[in-house]
Amino acid sequence: RGGNPQPVRRRPEWKWRFHSPLRCSGSPPYCLTPSPSPQEAHQAPFRCSHHIFLCFSDRFEIEIEPLFASIALYDVKERKKISENFHCDLNSDQFKGFLRAHTPSVATSSQARSAVFSVTYPSSDIYLVVKIEKVLQQGEIGDCAEPYMVIKESDGGKSKEKIEKLKLQAESFCQRLGKYRMPFAWAPISLTIVFLKGRSTVGERRTLSQSRRLSERALSLEENGVGSNLKTTPITVSSFFKQEGDRLSDEDLFKFLADYKRSSSLQRRVKLEISPAPETVSCCLTPEMLPVRPFPENRTRPHKEILEFPIREVYVPHTVYRNLLYVYPQRLNFANKLASARNITIKIQFMCGEDASNAMPIIFGKSNGPEFLQEVYTAKLSGNLKCKELDGNYCQKEPWSISNHHLVVFDFCEHIKFALEKLPANYSLHSAENPPIKWAEGHKGVFNIEVQAVSSVHTQDNHLEKFFTLCHSLESQVSFPIRVLDQKISETALEHELKLSIICLNSSRLEPLVLFLHLVLDKLFQLSVQPMVIAGQTANFSQFAFESVVAIANSLHNSKDLGKDQHGRNCLLASYVHYVFRLPELQKDVPKSGSVVAPSVGVPRAEHPRPARKLSFHFHEELALQMVVSTGMVRETVFKYAWFFFELLVKSMAQYVHNMDKRDNFRRTRFSDRFKDDITTIVNVVTSEIAALLVKPQKAEKINISLAFFLYDLLSLMDRGFVFNLIKHYCNQVTKLNNLPTLISMRLEFLRILCSHEHYLNLNLFFMSTDTAPASPCPSISSQNSSSCSSFQDQKIASMFDLTPEYRQQHFLTGLLFTELAAALDAEGEGISKVQRKAVSAIHSLLSSHDLDPRCVKPEVKVKIAALYLPLVGIILDALPQLYDFTAADARSGKNRSNGSDEEQEGTSAINQNVALAIAGTSSPASISQPASFQPYKQYNMLNADTTRNLMICFLWIMKNADQSLIRKWIADLPSMQLNRILDLLFICVSCFEYKGKQSSDKVSTQVLQKSRDVKARLEEALLRGEGARGEMMRRCRTPGLNENLRWRKEQTHWRQANEKLDKTKAELDQEALISGNLATEANLIILDMQENIIQATSALDCKDSLLGGVLRVLVNSLSCDQSTTYLTHCFATLRALIAKFGDLLFEEEVEQCADLCQRVLHHCSSSMDITRSQACATLYLLMRFSFGNFARVKMQVTMSLASLVGKAPDFNEEHLRRSLRTILAYAEEDTAMQSTPFPTQVEELLCNLNSILYDTVKMREFQEDPEMLMDLMYRIAKSYQTSPDLRLTWLQNMAEKHTKKKCYTEAAMCLVHAAALVAEYLSMLEDHSYLPVGSVSFQNISSNVLEESAVSDDTLSPDEDGVCSGRYFTESGLVGLLEQAAELFSTGGLYETVNEVYKLVIPILEAHRDFRKLTSTHDKLQKERFSCFVHQGHKRMFGTYFRVGFYGSKFGDLDEQEFVYKEPAITKLPEISHRLEGFYGQCFGAEFVEVIKDSAPVDKTKLDPNKAYIQITFVEPYFDEYEMKDRVTYFEKNFNLRRFMYTTPFTLEGRPRGELHEQYRRNTVLTTMHAFPYIKTRISVIQKEEFVLTPIEVAIEDMKKKTLQLAVAVNQEPPDAKMLQMVLQGCVGATVNQGPLEVAQVFLAEIPADPKLYRHHNKLRLCFKEFIICGEAVEKNKRLITADQREYQQELKKNYNKLKENLRPMIERKIPELYKPIFRVESQKRSSFRKCETQLSQGS
Repeated sequence: RGGNPQPVRRRPEWKWRFHSPLRCSGSPPYCLTPSPSPQEAHQAPFRCSHHIFLCFSDRFEIEIEPLFASIALYDVKERKKISENFHCDLNSDQFKGFLRAHTPSVATSSQARSAVFSVTYPSSDIYLVVKIEKVLQQGEIGDCAEPYMVIKESDGGKSKEKIEKLKLQAESFCQRLGKYRMPFAWAPISLTIVFLKGRSTVGERRTLSQSRRLSERALSLEENGVGSNLKTTPITVSSFFKQEGDRLSDEDLFKFLADYKRSSSLQRRVKLEISPAPETVSCCLTPEMLPVRPFPENRTRPHKEILEFPIREVYVPHTVYRNLLYVYPQRLNFANKLASARNITIKIQFMCGEDASNAMPIIFGKSNGPEFLQEVYTAKLSGNLKCKELDGNYCQKEPWSISNHHLVVFDFCEHIKFALEKLPANYSLHSAENPPIKWAEGHKGVFNIEVQAVSSVHTQDNHLEKFFTLCHSLESQVSFPIRVLDQKISETALEHELKLSIICLNSSRLEPLVLFLHLVLDKLFQLSVQPMVIAGQTANFSQFAFESVVAIANSLHNSKDLGKDQHGRNCLLASYVHYVFRLPELQKDVPKSGSVVAPSVGVPRAEHPRPARKLSFHFHEELALQMVVSTGMVRETVFKYAWFFFELLVKSMAQYVHNMDKRDNFRRTRFSDRFKDDITTIVNVVTSEIAALLVKPQKAEKINISLAFFLYDLLSLMDRGFVFNLIKHYCNQVTKLNNLPTLISMRLEFLRILCSHEHYLNLNLFFMSTDTAPASPCPSISSQNSSSCSSFQDQKIASMFDLTPEYRQQHFLTGLLFTELAAALDAEGEGISKVQRKAVSAIHSLLSSHDLDPRCVKPEVKVKIAALYLPLVGIILDALPQLYDFTAADARSGKNRSNGSDEEQEGTSAINQNVALAIAGTSSPASISQPASFQPYKQYNMLNADTTRNLMICFLWIMKNADQSLIRKWIADLPSMQLNRILDLLFICVSCFEYKGKQSSDKVSTQVLQKSRDVKARLEEALLRGEGARGEMMRRCRTPGLNENLRWRKEQTHWRQANEKLDKTKAELDQEALISGNLATEANLIILDMQENIIQATSALDCKDSLLGGVLRVLVNSLSCDQSTTYLTHCFATLRALIAKFGDLLFEEEVEQCADLCQRVLHHCSSSMDITRSQACATLYLLMRFSFGNFARVKMQVTMSLASLVGKAPDFNEEHLRRSLRTILAYAEEDTAMQSTPFPTQVEELLCNLNSILYDTVKMREFQEDPEMLMDLMYRIAKSYQTSPDLRLTWLQNMAEKHTKKKCYTEAAMCLVHAAALVAEYLSMLEDHSYLPVGSVSFQNISSNVLEESAVSDDTLSPDEDGVCSGRYFTESGLVGLLEQAAELFSTGGLYETVNEVYKLVIPILEAHRDFRKLTSTHDKLQKERFSCFVHQGHKRMFGTYFRVGFYGSKFGDLDEQEFVYKEPAITKLPEISHRLEGFYGQCFGAEFVEVIKDSAPVDKTKLDPNKAYIQITFVEPYFDEYEMKDRVTYFEKNFNLRRFMYTTPFTLEGRPRGELHEQYRRNTVLTTMHAFPYIKTRISVIQKEEFVLTPIEVAIEDMKKKTLQLAVAVNQEPPDAKMLQMVLQGCVGATVNQGPLEVAQVFLAEIPADPKLYRHHNKLRLCFKEFIICGEAVEKNKRLITADQREYQQELKKNYNKLKENLRPMIERKIPELYKPIFRVESQKRSSFRKCETQLSQGS
């Protein structure tokens, strides 16, 4: 059964591979299978087996006698020995001579000093145990070890004498007892650190990929990290423990290892080296002593593989012959009769009979001796043998056939003599109950042994043993009855017993079933095709064998201990099919004998499920038949694990074709019709099973994939028309179900696998053209469409770009794939995006494979291939609304784009307005008519960026490789709507393939698989290898070597840090950047070719105006992206040709596009590349020249473009732009044709204006780090454009962007409000609508500063002039957009009241336009976001903080002696702004030349150092007159529209800032600014300053008013704030308050002032105290608020208040009599009327 062992195994073409992942792939090193390719490893995590290479490198320091080492591995936790022993000795030639009499021969295999240990389950509990034995000698083990513990090599002469004496004794013992051993010492070595090193980075270095063929998990040593991470570890064993004679068993050893402490040890060193086993070990022996290639003959010391005994089951089938028996003597117990026995040794023999001459030489020898022995001796057992533990294991090479004559004999010897008499003759034939033998110890058990068999011959399982024995009886001549285990089987019962054993195979234990899996399956397959004649009757085992295979497959799949691949396929079965399976050979020569079981070739089957069919002996036919006729659970299991049976079918078919030499036959005749019918039935049933399992999508997907690979293989073996019919039936049956995303995904996966066939192109008849169309090799297709070839010649070119029925019939697989792609793009539902990505990736991978296929290198072949994929273009155009809009994504990410309104950029739609209108059928945004078929509310499922990018690559590949004349004819026949769609697609393509820079070159594809990224990179690189229609143009300007001439405008590249790139090397990043750059260039050149084709094909069309606008839009978009100089050269050439040919049309119809074009061309005029600047200059001059009739508009557009460029472009270069302007001026001067016109003068004036703008720009660059000065300069430039509304609007927007970046949202909103007011002014001139604002006057409620936008000057331009107010914002929608942006910024800044005022201007416009959707959102914003915020926040909002900043010193230039009011963020402290300004100007002038004036007193410039710059910073507060306070009620009103600010400066007449109360004066300074805050700037200059001085008593009056107000606020606060109230009370009535109210009263109210001028101030202060004294209410309120622990504090407050009140009462009640004298005297004697009194008053006055 096991076959003969091979003497030598070939290793060069085989590698270490391990099958089962659940045991760390950890088979012993003998388990070998062919090495799979790198693509055949899988992605599941698993452990790996450790293979340790052990090498002895030194001996004991003191050499007295021969010593023998044995090494084995032990697992302490499992308490098990996990390897066999490795015997070696390091004795010198001198000591080997001591033993020469006992070693007649020395085999090379016994001289090994290095070994390979396998560890399947590494752990920290594994120890390498080294045991030392020596030649038997007198004395106990402790006495023998004494010299090694006492003698030291450094002792000198005395020790040498002792050593020589001991050597002589040892030589004597060796000569007498050389073949006997005694235990001596041992040492443990922990392997924890070894395994930790090996596992540290296993996961980091593993490269895994998928495989559908090899589903077993496999890793080589190098891949699993062992070879690379486990380094050579030298270990010096310095402490050996002496062996104790009564503790020799493994149980004792485990106790020692668990408690690693010993009292006495031998302090002698032995060195070991542990290293990873290399992948190929030269000169290595297996555990059976078989050499493994490469095995050099001249090598003297081989390496040995040591057999492992894993702690758990190892599920790996046997692949080599192994038949070993390990014998372990355990325990010997002579308790009574032999109590005095000493020096017992046991002789072990393997006998094939009872005679001594029958001892077989199959026991493996130890070190330095023969390879095989007839007998071996255990180590000597000394002392009392009441219960003596034994040590050691002995391995025997068993014969493959074992009989009753084979014995293992143990002889016990005492004092080197036999202890008992010899055994009688024929002792093995007597029973154990009554033998003629004298038993020791009264027939009691005195000797324990353990036997372990490691065999690939003997199954050690009853079910397997019975099955193999019965199969053997069928194949060989045997005599009946036969014995199977304890059962005798007659010939008549053989059939029944064999069927029973086949059924019971699945009941075998899992481990032996796996170990003999290959043999079991081979025998079952043999039985399935080989009918047998048993006792003259035909026996058919096919059905039983098939059902047994199904049951075994089910058991293996359901076992949790066995590994599976990512598709759930059992690794063992996959490995068997891939490497082991061969067609069963039919036995034609039947052995004949009296009662022989022989196969019969011509006898019909006894049972036949289909009697109409003829007998078949081919395995594939029998397997297919059994799959068809199976029922019940068998049938369900077959299709559950269909992959296994499909693989068996395919491999058996392939081997059948090969064996029968049918490779050259017609495919139709290779297999029988009966077999084809079975295949058809199988496919139909599996398809039905897939449809039924849709409720369990995972199972359905597995079966679907298996069926796809099955049909994939059938395409290589069977008639392809037949296979196409199967595919068609599958598609029809699955398509009948609902188009759920799961179904589409399954059909796509099915087609993706089929389309990966190596002959995919030929299967799709890609070679067919309009001229030649050979007959289809597929009968099913040709029969359905016999006239397709002739009709193909007459069909229109346009139909070539559509997925027509004719196309689907002619190109079957591609048509199916395109149909599924269209269905996926049109489907809706959850998870559809993954399906769409899968569909696009399938086509993308196909095109990649074509481009890399060496068979498709020729251009004419690529033209044919591109023609095959032309319908994809129509599908992409139909899916245009679903494509990801990279332009909108760039706008959302912050990249500045010149095209598209802000409203468009802010929208969440993935497609812009122009594209949406083009889809609707309109040619431009201005058109409002829509066809009836347009559905504006169609909800598309948008594609993500990765899917769109892949789709665009496919489109460009087709456009590049297709026949260009065909493309031009197709474009010429297209309607304008389709052409606009193409242009919109090209627009998206430009943004899709923009060069992103080195650090972000692959951010778009971060979620695709690594394999897909690799394929994509190869396709993108391959795009550069072909030649398109622009080949000649490319060659004219391209210098040799594209990479050398490919330069990038680095000043325009956004270099961003990408954290995910940290693990890539610089070379990899450079390569990615190069590929990305080459792809961007190639893609844009293809797009440019397409645009030129459109221009050439549509020159005579009536709709060319709209098409030219679309072409121009794509060109402008490409100029706005980062491009190479190669592309820019061609792009500018195309632009100049377009301007020269269609200039008038472009300038009249595409005003907005021309403005964008001016900006982009002007931007390239500032490029650092000379060739780019020269091309841009020529283009800009041509633009001016051909617009001479309408130069004013171009002048305005160029000026606006420069203004926008200066304000926005971060990479703008002023010097390069000046050079370009001089070049353009030279063009104008040298243009002789235009010299007679005013054109040169106009160009010169324009360039002068541009230079002046550049001058201001230079100053702006100088103050980039000074935000206030920068805004002042921008404000000045914007002010200079007061008469040019377009430019002023541009600069206001630039200022708004700057403010937004600084998070000054209020100022940014004000800039947009000013811009809106400017737009409103000019709209009111054009149109008179009641719902529009009446100029800037309508904006006064928002800001009083807006009136400066009024267009009232004499030089104001009229909006009717050409080029004036022609921008997109000078419309009603533009006005609404500006106001809505302003409202958003006001809301962000917290000015919710202003938001309401803004929307008061917006709502009438929306109502007039009936835009109820936007009205709804507007009111919703007001209600939810604005008013709710205002209600919740109220007075808790914090607005700006204001500071007066004065600049003094000549270093400030224009700022010298200028004062400004700065607006800073809320809660900004004085030290913060002081530190900021001092630090900034310290960097400008030097820190030693900048000084901050600490006080706010007036600055005397004569006292300042002229070489220094002085800054005075003072905190100021808004100042209001009393009449203003009536209107400024809310907190917002007190912080909005501010123009006056005040700060106070305390002083005394002596010059000190502070003094006594009667000396303290105060100066109040009121500043008036030029504009009101908030404004479009954060600092405004001071235009007026007012000062007034308060006398000491006036200062006291203000202070008391303030305290009284604080008290009133604290008392009336709701809800009450106890802490605030107590703080105010403490400052008013506290006993320790300096200069408190009492002291103020005593200073100013104690006496009536002598000066009558102070009477009123005295009285006013008295009244203030009279109001202040009501703080008793505050004290009483505090009493109600305090807690129990504050009562003492309350009493103290009450006490202080009463004291204050008593002290103040006389001063408050004292009045100045002069102030209360009557104005006139009233006579008491006479009573006059009130009228008389009035008369007297009037006379007195």
